[in-house]
Amino acid sequence: MNLENLKAIRQSKGYSIDLMAELMNEEPDKYLELEYDVREATATELAQLDEILAK
Repeated sequence: MNLENLKAIRQSKGYSIDLMAELMNEEPDKYLELEYDVREATATELAQLDEILAK
């Protein structure tokens, strides 16, 4: 998954930051670190994002 467009993809699905964090079992701040490219996503997080955003 290309995280460069994570915000746009999330918004196009109509998902909130809080919903994404909840679906990933993380705090919203941790999710935002991914969305704003503060840190690299782990393999587990990438798999979760692929699953969540593929719906």
